[in-house]
Amino acid sequence: MKTMAAILAMAACAWAGDSREDAVRRLETMKVTVDFENVKLPEAVDYLRDVTGLNLVILPKAMEKDGETPIQLKVKDLSVRSVLKLLLSSRGLTATYRDGAIVIVPKEELQSSLVLRIFDVRALQVKIQDFKGPVVELKAAGTKEVGGVFILDDPKTVIEDDFLLTMVRTNTGAGSWDTNSNAVIDLHNGTLVVTQTPAVLREIESLLNLLGQYQ
Repeated sequence: MKTMAAILAMAACAWAGDSREDAVRRLETMKVTVDFENVKLPEAVDYLRDVTGLNLVILPKAMEKDGETPIQLKVKDLSVRSVLKLLLSSRGLTATYRDGAIVIVPKEELQSSLVLRIFDVRALQVKIQDFKGPVVELKAAGTKEVGGVFILDDPKTVIEDDFLLTMVRTNTGAGSWDTNSNAVIDLHNGTLVVTQTPAVLREIESLLNLLGQYQ
């Protein structure tokens, strides 16, 4: 494990000074294998910092909450984000991005700073209709006749409200939708209304921007 950590640490040196988007991307895409047996949280975080090159910081409040309980965790090829979630969620802790670092804090610290934001998602839900030229063929059921030329309709593709809501909840928040009773998300007439932490709101914005690239 030490040899692998050293190799990955050297490879990660070029990643210093990541933006929030880069840090989140690496949390989600980088895979690690860990075998923690009776190690403390600071030791586990030190290891993840070495192998990922991410700036991982444990705030004193997190240590006071539950930083000394021995950790038992063995996983293979799991994303760093998922490993952090396994390490932190059962201890009442979570991770957020602050000032260039991934900071580990008590969950209630983030839950107390919720913000309301509105997103216009109408363009994501309805694909722009492609008005094709007329197609000449025998008349079939469901077609419209115009002077002997039959125009085939190109139906609009609609992303249902429930599907988009599920997509947002599944791909953002790292479980905070279930653990934070004050977090709210609602979609009506193309308007997405969200009450969440600033960090999760940024995740939602990034996700919606990504989806918009495929419209």
